[in-house]
Amino acid sequence: VLSLWNVLRGDEGLCKIDKECHLLEKLDLCRCPHVSNKGLIAIVANCPNLTTLSIESCPKIGNEGLQAIEKLYPKLQSISIKDSPLVGDHGVSSLLSSASSILSKVKLQGLSISDFSLAMIGHYGKSVINLMLSGLQNVSKKGFWVMGNAQGLQKLMCLCRCCFVSSDGLVAFAKSVGSLECLQLEECNRVTQSGVI
Repeated sequence: VLSLWNVLRGDEGLCKIDKECHLLEKLDLCRCPHVSNKGLIAIVANCPNLTTLSIESCPKIGNEGLQAIEKLYPKLQSISIKDSPLVGDHGVSSLLSSASSILSKVKLQGLSISDFSLAMIGHYGKSVINLMLSGLQNVSKKGFWVMGNAQGLQKLMCLCRCCFVSSDGLVAFAKSVGSLECLQLEECNRVTQSGVI
């Protein structure tokens, strides 16, 4: 496990670490403002056992870094990305499509992704047993519905501060995802009692 929090050094520091991390299984980057796609790619390039990746508040990491990870890590089981403005649909969809057979935990929070990413989750998320979506401002109820109709989700889903979830959308989603075992809603202000009953 390698956890880097509030690291002020940039990519050069990660490039020095990468040669010693061959057994690394979990990488956690949080509030690393100077780490870019280049540093992320450098550190994970020599880590064939990487199964868990967490990226939070890293403003220089984006689609390019996630697309490189997609090519290197078919063993990725858990991905968590939060408040990283350069991460969009291309990066998320690359990860989901490449690791679809074993990716079991997905957390996407405060990202600029759209309905396309939710459709990809629904299509490729057959092995996802834990899904959390939070603060996704560019997602509409259409994306939520498409994700539900894809028949991929089966276990646990948590929606937090998702303005795209309405009572009508929740009812339609529930009808299409008959196998979902647990749905947790937090601060989804457009859902009324009629959507829950």
